[in-house]
Amino acid sequence: MLKLSKVAKPLQQSGIRAASTKCHEISGINLGQGICDIAIVDPIKLAAKHAIEQDKSTYSACEGAYKLREALAAKIKSFNKIDISAEHELMVSHGATGAFVCAVQTLFNPGDEVILFEPFYGYHKNILNLMQINVSAVPISLSDFSIDMDYLESVITKKTRGIVVCTPNNPTGKVFSRAELQAIGDFANKHDLTIITDEIYEYITYPGFEHVSIASLSDELKQRTLTISGFSKTFNMTGWRLGYVSGPKHIIAKMSLMQDLYYVCPVTPLQYAGIAALSMPENYYQNMQQAFLKKRQLTVNALQCMGLKFSVPEGAYYILADCKALSIGNGQQTVDYLLDKAKVATVAGASFYNAPETGTNSIRFCYALDESVLSKAFKQMQTVLKEVK
Repeated sequence: MLKLSKVAKPLQQSGIRAASTKCHEISGINLGQGICDIAIVDPIKLAAKHAIEQDKSTYSACEGAYKLREALAAKIKSFNKIDISAEHELMVSHGATGAFVCAVQTLFNPGDEVILFEPFYGYHKNILNLMQINVSAVPISLSDFSIDMDYLESVITKKTRGIVVCTPNNPTGKVFSRAELQAIGDFANKHDLTIITDEIYEYITYPGFEHVSIASLSDELKQRTLTISGFSKTFNMTGWRLGYVSGPKHIIAKMSLMQDLYYVCPVTPLQYAGIAALSMPENYYQNMQQAFLKKRQLTVNALQCMGLKFSVPEGAYYILADCKALSIGNGQQTVDYLLDKAKVATVAGASFYNAPETGTNSIRFCYALDESVLSKAFKQMQTVLKEVK
């Protein structure tokens, strides 16, 4: 029998992927994985089709097609308030995850430590661990989404090299405030840490909250930050695997070489569709925010009727809820029950914690689906939950 490497042996299917796989097998409704079922708008699809018809099918530069980088640099300057060089400070990536992989490989060594805010996006931790980088977790209070900066100071060690911020946050829906980001930036400056921000949900914020990029706060923070985003969530193209990252020139140069080794380049014709995506009018984003606001309210109302406790998300499209009131069991038991009985997939909260037992009584709901599908899912859940009580 072929032997596995030490890195491959401990790998297991993520809770998100496992729930999605079983959900597909039973033709259920997937409130687990962050997939939006809204169709990509026609101008983007037509741009992809046009690029294929024009035979834009060979390798692009490993940094990505320059025309897309030009368009992205303009977007980053206007929306994120970060002035960058399209040629030297920006890389188009094979999804936001591809950017994160290249960043971690470029910046850190085995045995280094990186700080995550918990609950966190599981892929961040798993990629760091895959590359033998240790994770320290700083809790986000689920009652009010606050962060204890004193606790942040307590986890620093001589091996700490970086800090990862995901805003708007997956899985909580927290939007990091300008004041919080400045405090995190001051902390990073004090301890000479690299900052990696995952801003994939940047356009999905709700009234009273704004998205702020930490790299926009000062030149010093710009020089120690990698800002990652992508097209997946804003334009409903999760399967197109198109992301991007901006940062200091010397880091982006090495990340591009890393990407060349891993992926060669992003998918060429889809990069030209990305240019069309960035040309969408302002009302595209306004309509998207309004649609998610309505879905958030629908989900909040349904979960409250079920007796679940949670904080209302400030951005993104997830709710992490305490499931004890359902009287089914812990998070994983509740997820299994809802999938088996209601044919609705959710994700156990343990997936989002450094010590899984910390999130043992929570489950995550994704409400990125059509309102009619959400209503059907909640009705199916409410029906089976009546049998428990």
